[in-house]
Amino acid sequence: MSKRPGRFGDLPVAEPRRGLPLPLVTQQMAVQLPITTMVDQTSIQTLTAPVAVTTAIGVPGPPTPQGQRPGAVIQASLTMPPAHAGPIDHTPTEISLTQHHLSAEAIDPRLVLLTDPDSDRAAAFRVLRHHLMAAGNPRIVAVSSPRAGEGKTTAAVNLAISLAECGRAKVLLVETHLRRPQLAAMFRFSPPWCFAEQLASHRHQPLLPWSLVEIPQLWLHVAAINPAGDRTQILDAPAFAIAMERLRLGGYDHIVVDTPSVLGSADINLIQDAVDAIALVAAAKKSTARDMRRTLDQLGDHKIVGAIFLQ
Repeated sequence: MSKRPGRFGDLPVAEPRRGLPLPLVTQQMAVQLPITTMVDQTSIQTLTAPVAVTTAIGVPGPPTPQGQRPGAVIQASLTMPPAHAGPIDHTPTEISLTQHHLSAEAIDPRLVLLTDPDSDRAAAFRVLRHHLMAAGNPRIVAVSSPRAGEGKTTAAVNLAISLAECGRAKVLLVETHLRRPQLAAMFRFSPPWCFAEQLASHRHQPLLPWSLVEIPQLWLHVAAINPAGDRTQILDAPAFAIAMERLRLGGYDHIVVDTPSVLGSADINLIQDAVDAIALVAAAKKSTARDMRRTLDQLGDHKIVGAIFLQ
């Protein structure tokens, strides 16, 4: 694997980044930004219009019984360990990296921490990063939303970038949306080996090397779905659990999982036991409190750390 300064060796040659990271926030703060992060530790607000919100992340805890859940309530409690798919071989994980350098002329505008690192939008994702770390620093975080088109991929990507720029942590961004993959198009690369195909192969041969894409400008590794692949595939829950354990052993400080939307699909239910926490994305003038309540009913709330409100 390529190395970086500090704990991980030498950094690959990359284009210089514009601007400096903003200082971390050490307490809750009210924000009203073009992109804001929102978690209310007692209730999800009605999400039909832009609102001033509070940035905070709650620690995931045990599930609230169905009869005791007052609407859309997130229970803050102790972090529960993830369930695993049987014994895991602790042989060091072998990872093969394919470098991809982003072209300055063709950077996706959704990569706000790269295109506008000193903006309020970029700062909002750094605030999200800080509160996530303060909530127990879950190592594997899934990012989802009630429905498609609410911005979960944008949130997942920028959260991963913000984690990677913090102390030069080793971060992996994983895509599990088999029917509507976006990461390859967003970063403009062709996956050397589709992550869905890797899941199938590694379930039976878990010690095979993992094939990932390295983006030096972002200090980020990516496991993407091939958009030209089979759209009828079904996510394999045991294979995903094995993958997360093997990739943990690869030395990643953080793994951010870009998942399918919740309503109308059981895909995220198949992977939620293998992650440490779930962050839900809501979009202004699009997401509704009813959809958020239905999402909580489908997922349960013991791993949900809060919501990211995109305005």
